[in-house]
Amino acid sequence: MASMHYLPQQQDPGLAQAQRMGGMGGMGEFAASVAHEVRQPLAAIALNADAALRWLDHDPPRLDEARAALALVASAGSHASAVLRSVHGLACHAPGSHAHFVADDAVQDLLPLLRAPLQRHAIDLQTRLAPGRPLLHADPVQFRQVLLNLLMNAIEALQGTSGRPRTVLLSSRLDGGVQHFSIADNGAGIAPQAAGRLYHALYSSKPDGMGMGLAICRRILDAHGGRLWHAPGAPHGSVFHFTLPAP
Repeated sequence: MASMHYLPQQQDPGLAQAQRMGGMGGMGEFAASVAHEVRQPLAAIALNADAALRWLDHDPPRLDEARAALALVASAGSHASAVLRSVHGLACHAPGSHAHFVADDAVQDLLPLLRAPLQRHAIDLQTRLAPGRPLLHADPVQFRQVLLNLLMNAIEALQGTSGRPRTVLLSSRLDGGVQHFSIADNGAGIAPQAAGRLYHALYSSKPDGMGMGLAICRRILDAHGGRLWHAPGAPHGSVFHFTLPAP
């Protein structure tokens, strides 16, 4: 009787990709991650494109202001593209593109994305960064993702605050071989029943939240050998802390 030879079954490439994304909880979580991470840069693109059109409609056109708005569109588009690559890399457990850079520069890169929500909600963002511009050794795109997520969470936590100035403080310090960052807001704080689940993917304490920001932050920082945690603010609000090893 002739022997039968079986060819190895070829795996569908889409299925293989989905399995590689299992570390992010499957395709649903991956899709939610993408949607969450590009939401802010897309909002900045729409806002600044609209501003550029309004400057061009002036008589005579305000060309310098229009150019500045279009430069912000280009910057936000580049950030969105980089974030998409980063989220895909996280899902596939690909190593990040580590580099030496200064945290102060990353903060300055993010400010255009935050300008509109800060102005809309009358929030004063203050920075108190470590002197001497110490270097970080990390993936710069993922570092900006962590900062942007935590800063946007602080901004959203302040939207219902009244009776006192709304403030967010971003501070950092160099502590031995570790850089320590803190983002503090003076909002209402975190309800005790929500505190234990904040870092779970697809859980959100906000009615319109997607529940991905803190889960992504923790995944990024774990991969870098850092930590993420939070504490009550004094006398109001919350403080989120994270660390990264210094080079």
